[in-house]
Amino acid sequence: MKTARWIKYILAALLAVSCFVCLTACSFGSDISKKMMIQGIGIDKEEEGYLVSVHYLRSGEEVKMDFIQSQGTTVYEALQNLTLQTGLIPTYSHNAMVVFSKECAQEGLTNVFDFFIRYHETRPTVDLFVAQDRAETLFQLQSEGQYALATQAKSFAEADSATNKFAGSTVLDVANRMASEYNAFALPELAIVDEHVQLGNTAYFRDNQLIGYFNREQSRGYVAAVYTIRNGVMVLDIPDIGTISLKLENTSSKITADLIDDVPHFQIDVSCKAYISEINQDLRKKLSLDVYEKFETALNEKLKLQIESAIEQAVIRDNTDIFNFDVALQQQQTEYWKVHRDSWAQELTKIKYTVNVTSSVDRVQQEASPAF
Repeated sequence: MKTARWIKYILAALLAVSCFVCLTACSFGSDISKKMMIQGIGIDKEEEGYLVSVHYLRSGEEVKMDFIQSQGTTVYEALQNLTLQTGLIPTYSHNAMVVFSKECAQEGLTNVFDFFIRYHETRPTVDLFVAQDRAETLFQLQSEGQYALATQAKSFAEADSATNKFAGSTVLDVANRMASEYNAFALPELAIVDEHVQLGNTAYFRDNQLIGYFNREQSRGYVAAVYTIRNGVMVLDIPDIGTISLKLENTSSKITADLIDDVPHFQIDVSCKAYISEINQDLRKKLSLDVYEKFETALNEKLKLQIESAIEQAVIRDNTDIFNFDVALQQQQTEYWKVHRDSWAQELTKIKYTVNVTSSVDRVQQEASPAF
């Protein structure tokens, strides 16, 4: 009898759970038509408050990408005011990108960034960009009846690993640097060229304000020194051989902090592996082993110059610690950092540095290609 009673209780419980699941699913299905599934957000500074430009998915007979704008005193208010125009409730879990206008970047991102790290629906992996001018111009641009930026958002987010000619950053990356002792970070720039949205230079910031830009050569040097080049291209002109294109893969870097006469000296060591992708020369010519040493020497020198150019501009000229030298000092020269942490902006102008680059140009692909 007791067994039969327990079986009844279990069946009743299972029935209750299944009913709850069905009701929840039905409720969710009916609510989705009332949601504005945001895909991208652009932010511009206005005389009073902010203008947000939004790409969002609109459900109906067919799912469609749409565009809408709204204003508010704060970014959050501007986004919530979207509901006044559409009756739809904004959701942020599908958002792929945030684009700040140049004016916002110059004024400082402090007032426009907080929403993206504090609001419970936003994601830390959203990619961040800076517009060459106004963000709304990028969001309004259409190509063949579609919003150009919306169709390219994912591609731009992945382009840093595909080219390594700019430094990509997410909400989490920037939040970590904003919370560090010395606030400096970089964001990729988006520009309109011949009616198309393209990646531009790399913008770098100090204390949340836009300070300057790296060109693409300097951007590669910055990425090589601070991050990892996974799929870069380096073009070299080699005397008596011609122009060679190398594919760079899996660079690694290390920054060592020393003190020489109580002055910080940083050694940046970078190593990389490269493959020959193209050589402009007669196919009948065979490459001797000593030629590879020329390739490696030329590659080392060019990448070294790119790193040095980025350091000279951002760190020495613009007093922006974009290379995270402060972190190296905290970890390796703790006593010095305790004394000089409050005056690091002044000490930064006195630093010394050396850059060492070593590379290995793979010889295997040359044996297999060309195959005729």
